[in-house]
Amino acid sequence: MHKMIKVILLALPIVGCATSSPSSDSMARRVAALVDETTNPRTEMQAFEQLETLGPDAAPYIVHHLGDMRPLPIKEIELANGSPAAFEGVRHYALEVVHDVLSAILNQISGVSFEFVYNGATSRTREMDKVRWQTWCASTYPAKAVICSGGRRLQ
Repeated sequence: MHKMIKVILLALPIVGCATSSPSSDSMARRVAALVDETTNPRTEMQAFEQLETLGPDAAPYIVHHLGDMRPLPIKEIELANGSPAAFEGVRHYALEVVHDVLSAILNQISGVSFEFVYNGATSRTREMDKVRWQTWCASTYPAKAVICSGGRRLQ
């Protein structure tokens, strides 16, 4: 019996290594925390900046949160305008809800845009925007399609 316990104890670290969290889970947790910080007036602007700096690898996790319609405490954002055809260096938006800022950040990191929700929109327009981002995300990141869809399979 004593030898059996030793074998089991030696096997536990191996099992633990096999089930440790993949790096994508840390990105999911990071994005979720930053999305929550966008609703706090003390951390909102820094959260916007940090979401943007996560870059394209964060896109599926940002798309995952597009259903978030919590109001933003500070309803403004400035993003550097990296477009070669830009006539100004900074883009200014008047945002209403978390979805709006996430869509603007997705546009910033991907160069893609669907519905114009960055200066406010109807709930219907936001829903159309979310669906289009989910479709884009699933085709751009097929291995993360379930994440892109908010946890459900896209039809």
